[in-house]
Amino acid sequence: MVKLLSRRGVRMRRLSYLSVLMLVLLAACSTSQATPTPAPKDSVKLQLNWVFDYSSSGFFAAEKNGRFGEQNLNVELIAGGFDANGYIDGTEKVSSGAADFGVASADSVIQARANGKPVVGIAVLTQNSPLAILSLPGANIRTPQDLVGKKVLVSEGGATQLYNTLLTAQGIDLESAKPLPRFDSGIDQLIDGEIDALVAWNINEAIELSERGYPPSIMLMSDYGINSYELVLITTEKMATENPDLVTRFLKATFKGWNDVIANPSQAVDYVVTYDVKLNRDAQLRRLTEMLKLIKPANTKIGDMRPDLWSFTHQMLQTQGALKEPIELGRAYSTLFLDVIPDR
Repeated sequence: MVKLLSRRGVRMRRLSYLSVLMLVLLAACSTSQATPTPAPKDSVKLQLNWVFDYSSSGFFAAEKNGRFGEQNLNVELIAGGFDANGYIDGTEKVSSGAADFGVASADSVIQARANGKPVVGIAVLTQNSPLAILSLPGANIRTPQDLVGKKVLVSEGGATQLYNTLLTAQGIDLESAKPLPRFDSGIDQLIDGEIDALVAWNINEAIELSERGYPPSIMLMSDYGINSYELVLITTEKMATENPDLVTRFLKATFKGWNDVIANPSQAVDYVVTYDVKLNRDAQLRRLTEMLKLIKPANTKIGDMRPDLWSFTHQMLQTQGALKEPIELGRAYSTLFLDVIPDR
């Protein structure tokens, strides 16, 4: 015989059920608040200035060490160098929308602005230019005056303008050491004696010459006051003004990546060779070791930009006739993002 519950018993059981249900709902809410759905990552594209090698190691480290992820970013790294249309211009890729960020030289940024491309420099990767005049000891080129009457190979564009500025600053007639146009990144013409000197990077071609048994004499342009930013991080004015938070996060991750490289160059090179397995690890480490001297010299922070170097480049382009009219230089670069990232 089934025993019937009293009305009081029925009420008590209903209250018990309701209490359990409330506990379940509260637990569910608590779990939901503890593990919120993560926001989707912002995807951006970065156009590098060169092929995958040591010169982009900071970006590789930012990816491998999760620095981009920490800033909720998914960054696509796009190799630079040359394609079927010639040199891949970072200012063109960024201004056209093919990339959100890029790497370019200060002179190309200024010229892009003059041509109506709304790109803006937001940081630099090297504080001093690696551009140098390389020669073999037999040429006896030790000072700019020794270039008179010599065959000097120089890439067109910014390198030629800097070279001519050096000659002018040293009181050397341009016709007496007129540059010959350089169309590739090779060093064979110097080794074969077809030229006397080559304007190139001391962190790249100079090391390659030594590796091939021809240690060169190196005359750094910056030692003679000819200094310009070769590796400038750029974006568009629209990105900088309409999405400053994204730009700031991108820079924070990038600076942490380069600091990781400084702290552990060996690990950084391990990352580099995963992006191009054909690279020689030891050769990349030698180049990176030299590059690190330019990234964060004494009394500087990664990314620092000096107005006087931008002004120097601007004036040089006007003097050399590469810039018909001056631009509004203050719009070609901005230190606002650097000011809000003190830890770099």
